[in-house]
Amino acid sequence: MSEIEKLVKRAKDLQENDLITDAEELVRVALEEHEDSWQLWLELGHILSRKQDFESAAEAFLTATNLQPEEFWPWLNLGHAQRALGDYDGAIEATENALRVEGDEKELYLAYYNLARYNALMGRIEEAMDLLKTALENDESLRKWAREDSDLDSLRKEPGFEFLAKS
Repeated sequence: MSEIEKLVKRAKDLQENDLITDAEELVRVALEEHEDSWQLWLELGHILSRKQDFESAAEAFLTATNLQPEEFWPWLNLGHAQRALGDYDGAIEATENALRVEGDEKELYLAYYNLARYNALMGRIEEAMDLLKTALENDESLRKWAREDSDLDSLRKEPGFEFLAKS
């Protein structure tokens, strides 16, 4: 395990024990020495998201994407942060970038699901339903989320929504 991987693991362990401030401090100190580590920037984004500092989280995720543009998770998480800031266009753009990156099928359908959410929030019902259909037909685990996700509320009365979301 590399030094960066050990630092990220330690930060995750601290977060799991609700030591968010300690995790943030660990990562910020590590970034002083490893400012070019996209993994540390990604982890800082996670920590800041957990603190609900979405503007700073988005900056951290964006830094990670700039350092490693071919990684899926920084793009997907940038989309989450932008959604939390109400920047749905930015969330869609970041998530579409995640789709351009090689990932496994599970990641692909998670990105489609998130695109459905962001489009639903923008009132793009037909596009959101098409994206949601692709996601749910290919990843059964997303159906539970769809039944409970308030971002999809605008789709609930659409023909086919209940059929898609049921197990």
